[in-house]
Amino acid sequence: MDDIYQNADLVTYPSGYEGFGNAFLEAIYFKKPIVVNRYSIFVEDIEPCGFEVIPFESYVTQEVVDRIRLFLEPENLSRAADRNYELGKRYFSYEVLEKKLLPLIESFR
Repeated sequence: MDDIYQNADLVTYPSGYEGFGNAFLEAIYFKKPIVVNRYSIFVEDIEPCGFEVIPFESYVTQEVVDRIRLFLEPENLSRAADRNYELGKRYFSYEVLEKKLLPLIESFR
């Protein structure tokens, strides 16, 4: 999978239903721009974190295509990728997981 992400220009999520989004986190880790249909779990759990993505509702319009072109310009791409990477660390890193799970696990003692 590493080769795929490293060679991708962007990652798309066109479906109307996805799970939480491990592939979303992988795209963030590899600092790739993301185009996403605003499926329910994205809207509820991921979008509030403030990731810089190109969202669309059900179908891709010319406006979305124009935003993709602008987003792929090197100065925009680098800024958004770095910001998304930092947000990924803030909300979904192993350290965050440990802080949330440890008290739960310890409560079973």
